Amino acid sequence: MIELNIPGRGDISIMNVVFDVNGTIAIDGLVTNEIKEKLAQLEKKVSVCLLTADTYGTIESEMGKSGIRIHRITSPEEAKKKDDFITKIGEQQTIAVGNGANDTLMLKRAVVGICVIDREGASAEAVRNADIVVYGQESVFDLLNHPERIIATLRE
Repeated sequence: MIELNIPGRGDISIMNVVFDVNGTIAIDGLVTNEIKEKLAQLEKKVSVCLLTADTYGTIESEMGKSGIRIHRITSPEEAKKKDDFITKIGEQQTIAVGNGANDTLMLKRAVVGICVIDREGASAEAVRNADIVVYGQESVFDLLNHPERIIATLRE
């Protein structure tokens, strides 16, 4: 669990972190070994789920043996399906991480939405719907491993 006491928002107990894959933690469908290790370390604190449309068809080869939960979504209405998933697992205890247009609703729904801008960029709508915007995949894990940074960014 990740505990956050954010002035103006109150106490938040994070039980889940849901990641979009492509553009968020993968580039061109590939997840680096460093990111795989960071996901495994995070899984020791919270439930981690990869929520993906699997654009490149690589999720099984990249993450299938990792033990990290993978949930595939399909067209149409990818954004709604991601939003519904966040609602199902509990938006008040979930951080959502994404970068694309199909991530916008889940970024807004989750108690904390983090938009990642990396080499694939980020949709303007994802940026607008996030609570925090970071540059680079590693920055997300830095925030999650140092929750006081989240508190400092979101305090009112």
